[in-house]
Amino acid sequence: MSIDRYDDFVAYARMHFEEGLLRAGFATTSGGWIGSIMHGANSTDVIIALPSRFPFVPPRVVPAAIDTVSWSWHRERDGALCLVAEDDHDGLWWVEPVEFLQHISAWFEEADAGWPEDRPDLDLERYFDPSPDRRVYLYDEITDYLSAFVRFRPAANNTMMMVRGTRPRKARRQHKDRYGYVVELENFDTPPRSWSDLAERLPNALEVDRKIRDGSISIVLVVYRRSDQLGVFALDVSIEVERSITARSLISGSTGAVARNVRAGILAPALGSKKVAIVGVGAIGSFIADALVRSGVRNLTLIDADIVLPGNLIRHLVGPSSIGLAKVEAVSRHIIGRYDMADLHLELDAQRLDNGADAVEIITTHDLVVNASAEFATTALLHVAAESVGQHVLSVALLDQGATYRVDVLPPFSDVEVVPPLDAPLTEQVIELFDSGCGSPISPTPPHAVMEAAAAAARHVIGILSGRPIHDAGESRSVAPQGEIRVS
Repeated sequence: MSIDRYDDFVAYARMHFEEGLLRAGFATTSGGWIGSIMHGANSTDVIIALPSRFPFVPPRVVPAAIDTVSWSWHRERDGALCLVAEDDHDGLWWVEPVEFLQHISAWFEEADAGWPEDRPDLDLERYFDPSPDRRVYLYDEITDYLSAFVRFRPAANNTMMMVRGTRPRKARRQHKDRYGYVVELENFDTPPRSWSDLAERLPNALEVDRKIRDGSISIVLVVYRRSDQLGVFALDVSIEVERSITARSLISGSTGAVARNVRAGILAPALGSKKVAIVGVGAIGSFIADALVRSGVRNLTLIDADIVLPGNLIRHLVGPSSIGLAKVEAVSRHIIGRYDMADLHLELDAQRLDNGADAVEIITTHDLVVNASAEFATTALLHVAAESVGQHVLSVALLDQGATYRVDVLPPFSDVEVVPPLDAPLTEQVIELFDSGCGSPISPTPPHAVMEAAAAAARHVIGILSGRPIHDAGESRSVAPQGEIRVS
């Protein structure tokens, strides 16, 4: 699309929307388009303004008389109606004026009914002006600090880390630490929008007010619940004109396990008790280990006899600081250092798996064994060992110079046939390259193919551990840029 076509698209969208407002009886004002919205037996005058980024963002709608509409979680700090959630920004549907006006009417009908099916958004901080302090204030399990004094100390990356503590009596005025107090907000139907509004709802407001005024605290962490979901936000409080207290929102976040795990997926809680072994933590195996820990697995056994060499790094999870380490140690250090999870348990075995007794023991002492060794002998050994004890292993490998991957359940869960091999997609002829210490050519497999194969394997692992296998036998797929994508 040329810039002229882009300009034409934007101009047409604006003209089309404004013509629709005219047909609906709206008139222009200095602030936008004013008109009435019918909702049930009532009507409310609103002002619709088109922002500079329209049509890529929805119009802004404000009641013509700002306080005639009740304040709720569905209004912005400046009084605008919250009409389009972030997860509904799809298809630019709001450029159709009739549909958009119907959406406004539906908003008022929900407001008239008291928002009976309101979702518990945890975003109280957006109802306060932002603080000029743009550091990130970090806290751990906040419920352990209710009604407690806390201290924030400068940490890495422009963050402030919370610990328990009160302001010393003779603290220097330019002291880099900041001091705060944790309060719990209860019994509120509408979001507070100022310190006075918030203080009216705090059970110990007088004590907190006194601590702010005498300089003991300059930060208030507010803990609240909506539909049994816990929310927290941080306020930068200060004394302004005529001794009034002003509160501005700080950027804050939890370092606790709950906050870290909430994005791991709905199956994460069920994976915490599962025990998985990964045989081979080279390129694919290292990313599988990382994906499983992120997804909720907390008990991992890593098995690999190799060490990390410089040439491994382009496709491996770990970085240059791991060169010379055993791969199991390198992956373990990376995962522990990155996630710092108290409930994470890693067992390391820097030996080659080369006998049936060890294979049977690993299979019978784990919920699932993942073979990412890329060795035929190891794959066959684990397959036979799994059949002999009536268990299954999952094997993943890249083939055809990284053009395809396959994930196999060995043996399959039912009498289905094993996954057939794919015809290798057409790829350019590559010149064989060798590295010192390599008895065979360096694989030209690109990093993206490694990550795709690891992601597919992790998806199958989670399916098996949760009792929802994706396929009884596995899958194979082309990952070559010019290859046809085929799945079996």
